[in-house]
Amino acid sequence: MSPPFVLVVEDDPSVRGLLQTLLTAEGYEVGTASDGLAGLVKASSQHPSLILLDLMMPDLGGIRVLEEMRGDPQLRDIPVVVVTGKVDAVPGLREVLGETNVFAKPFAVAELLDRVSTITGGPGPRPAQT
Repeated sequence: MSPPFVLVVEDDPSVRGLLQTLLTAEGYEVGTASDGLAGLVKASSQHPSLILLDLMMPDLGGIRVLEEMRGDPQLRDIPVVVVTGKVDAVPGLREVLGETNVFAKPFAVAELLDRVSTITGGPGPRPAQT
């Protein structure tokens, strides 16, 4: 059985790389997109178990990505966790997505990984190290 696929949609290369490294180390399969449009395209073609989504991005921002996903029967059931530096948007997003599905940057790594595990069911057993 393959591990859950998590799509990281984040325009900041350092944050995108950090999330990719953390999730890969935990045993997840990880894809990335550097903007909202690319994220929607990848979500449509790869149907991830979870999307980690930034809000402030060039071209399509995270709010627009959420709106597009909610209007698309193929994408509306994909869980989304927002990771954002736009602190003033956090309370409103928590009302829409749930208290535990919105993280303000800088985020607590352990809390984010716990949330990813809860949503996806975890990466599954790790292969034995030889």
